[in-house]
Order: sequence, then C-alpha cells, then structure tokens
Amino acid sequence: MIKATIQNNPYCTEIRFPCSETELSKKLGELRMFTEHLAPMATVLEIEPEELSVLTDCDVSLDALNYLGKRMDGMSKGERDQFLAVLCCQEISEGWGLKNIINLTFNLERFTLIEDTDDVERIGRTHMLNVRGFLSESEYNNGEWLAEQGEKLINFGSGIDTEYGKIYINKDVPFEEIFNGTTFPTYYCESNSVAGVEIGYDSLIELVEIPCEDIAIKKALCRLDADSLKDCRISVDLTRDISDEWSEKISEVEKTKDLFGLNNLLKPVDFSVKQQHESIFQKELARRLCGEGYTVTTDGDWLTVMLNGASVVKISDKDILYTDGNFYDKDRSGVSPLSQIVREIYDYCAAYEKAAPLKAEGLSENYRCLSEFNGTVLAAKHTEYGFEFVTWDRTYDGKALCQGNYFENYAAAKENFATRSGLINKDKLFSTEELERIGKCVEFTMHNCGDLNFDDCERLKNLNAKISEHLPEQQQSAAPELSM
Repeated sequence: MIKATIQNNPYCTEIRFPCSETELSKKLGELRMFTEHLAPMATVLEIEPEELSVLTDCDVSLDALNYLGKRMDGMSKGERDQFLAVLCCQEISEGWGLKNIINLTFNLERFTLIEDTDDVERIGRTHMLNVRGFLSESEYNNGEWLAEQGEKLINFGSGIDTEYGKIYINKDVPFEEIFNGTTFPTYYCESNSVAGVEIGYDSLIELVEIPCEDIAIKKALCRLDADSLKDCRISVDLTRDISDEWSEKISEVEKTKDLFGLNNLLKPVDFSVKQQHESIFQKELARRLCGEGYTVTTDGDWLTVMLNGASVVKISDKDILYTDGNFYDKDRSGVSPLSQIVREIYDYCAAYEKAAPLKAEGLSENYRCLSEFNGTVLAAKHTEYGFEFVTWDRTYDGKALCQGNYFENYAAAKENFATRSGLINKDKLFSTEELERIGKCVEFTMHNCGDLNFDDCERLKNLNAKISEHLPEQQQSAAPELSM
C-alpha cells in the first residue's frame, strides 16, 4: 500500500495506491483535473512508505504510481523488506525515479538481503534462492555447499547496513529495464478477472484483465500510442474455468477485436468460484462414476447414482445419502467405496478452483498451480475429458518448465510431486513390486513360523492387510511363492 498526498496546484488530495479506475477518477475530480484523463500527471507532496520519499516534489504518472502499488501489494514480506532496504541505501544509486523503482520490483535478485549474519549455511541458502529463484533438492540439503556460498558472499561482498539487515549487491546479475517508462509489463493482479487480454501494437504489449472499467482499455491504447483496437493484435489468456460457450465468446475477440463489446458483455455476468466449483465437481463426478459402471442422472442440484437400474445414492457437493426408496444417513457401509471416490474428486476440484493460473514461458495451455516446492510444480488442467495432472521442474532461471510427468490419477501425481520435490524421501517408500514381495514374505512367515505367538500373528495379519490395500488386485496373491 502506498499513501501519497498529490497536488495539481493549488488543489491537493490524498490517494491510496493501488486503487480502482473509478477511485482514481474521483480523486482527479478533487484535483480539478479531467476525470477520464488517459495519462494523468501530478506532483507528489508527501508519500509513504518513507523509502519512496525520493519521489517527493516530483511530477509523476499517477497510473505508474498505481501500477507500483499493485506490484508492492503482490510482494511477500521478505520481498517487500528487500525492496525497501535497497531504496533506503544511499550507497546504491540507480537513479531512483519512478521508472527505475518499478524496474527494481523486477530486479530483486540483484540484491541479497541478509537479516542474520551468524548462520553461514542459512545465508548461502537465502542468497542462492534469491539469485536463482529455486534450488534442487540436493542443493537445498547440501549444508557444506550452502555454507561455502554464504562464506563467499560475506567475505567477497560488501554488505551495506540497513534497518532491514545487510544488503549485498550481486554485480554479476544485471539491472534490467523491464518497464520502459510508458507501457506496463504484463502483471496479473485482479482476482475477479475472467481473462487476461494482451493488446499488441508494433513491438509493444499492454495487458488488460477483463471484465474491467472501459477507461482501463482506453488507457492501454493511449500508452501503446494506437488509434484503434483494429490496428492491434489481440491475444486472450483465460484465467479461470468457464463453460465452453463462454470460452468461445471470449476467444472470438482475437478475430473481431471488439474488446469494448466483450467487456460490456462480461460485466453483469457472475463467474463466482462457487458456481464454477459445483459445475466442475458434478461434471467430473459424473465422468468418473460412469467409468466405474454406474449410471448418473441430474436431479436439480443433485446427482442420482444408479447401479443395475437401482438407485444407490444421491450426491450434492460432498454429501452422500444412501437410498432404498428413502434417503438415510450417508455413513451406511454400502456407500463407503463411493464416499472415498467422491472425497478424492472433491479434494482436487476444490484445490483446482482455489489455485492460481500457472505462468511460465512457453506454456501455451491453461494449467493451474496446485502446489510448488523446491523448484518442482504440481499443476492441473481441466478439459471436457476430465483432469490432467502434471509435475514439472522449474528451469535454471525459474522462468520456464521442463521434464513434465503426466498423470490422470490424482494420488499418483501427488506422490510423484512429494518425492520429486523432496517433501518425502523416495528411498523411504516402497514400490508396488517391493510391497508385493514384502507381502509374500509376511504371508509365508504367518504360515510357516511356529515360534509366533498370538499377538505376533495378529500384527502380521494387520500388516498384510495394510499392504494388500495398496496393491492392484491382479498382483495380490494368496499363495506365497517362497520355500524354506
């Protein structure tokens, strides 16, 4: 959040950034400026946080200041401290006008902030994560290598003391100009948007998240110096799951270029997460259960599940009701297998709905990031044919993805993500073949070891039952293939 006192002599007003276009237009009216000014400029009299005080008494673009507010709102606490620490260092001179302050938000890897200089291993980990964006599992757990990197930073760097900690300049990392001072770099920040529309003109690009206020589209065209949308390239990136009908309507704007018409069409439509969640959940549930041999019919907000012509359960969201003409408690043993299926489907549909779009260079399809750890991503894509789950590794620079493993099974995808990212040590897990062999050994011991007491037999019986739960039916064998 940025709080600034803005002046259009002799009028003053206080503005909090980021703000909506409607709020900004209201403030322009208080400054006696044209409320639909496409490139409003004014003077900063006071500003908070104080690290931005270099902008005091400067004429700035209010849209650029609003964009900076959005970038700061999207920072974690660590990134914000890093950002403010750099700005308060007098020894660092990048010409801190508004343009380079915005560029700093894209160049934090050039500056490593160390709060505690006593733990060299932690210093190394913080530094390498900052410079690279991620570490491999072996690097993350290699204390000796991390300590070496920490020692190098402290011994060969020149730490600058700030109230946030010591700042080290990574001179091998260049300070890149991402913001050219006119058109804003692509940045998704509107949680209620349905799609991001990139408007291209010559070599420049502006992003508009729709639905939005019409003036946002007009301002984008103004920054591009384009006379009309007809002269521009239009590219659509859907940011949430919607019906095929709406998807086609939105994508059609790439040909028609009637972005204002599409924007007005979307404004009154409620694309709430709840509505979309129920639709995806019920569609996926019907698809999965039909594959299991059930017949599924829709009855208002409920799905009726039938087997061999007889009604089995009614399902709405995660509620299951047993039926033999009447509906009773959902905990009847007869529906427990269905309950497990419904719970799994509900879990990944809910996770998918809450997940943000996965952004990576070269990624052309609409995936959502379910989880990310240690440079490994678990993503999902929903189509009319069901869900596809993928685990990827981030590339060295963290901008792209590589080495994808694709799954239709959610449990298998989660297990692959857990071991691939290092959340679980894969050497502590047993493969299906290993479990099968262990099960046969347990079975053999139960039948052939005469020294076992009753408690030992019960423990082995429970162990074998636990193993059998995780083996495919065709691999479960009642007869052990061992001999003394």
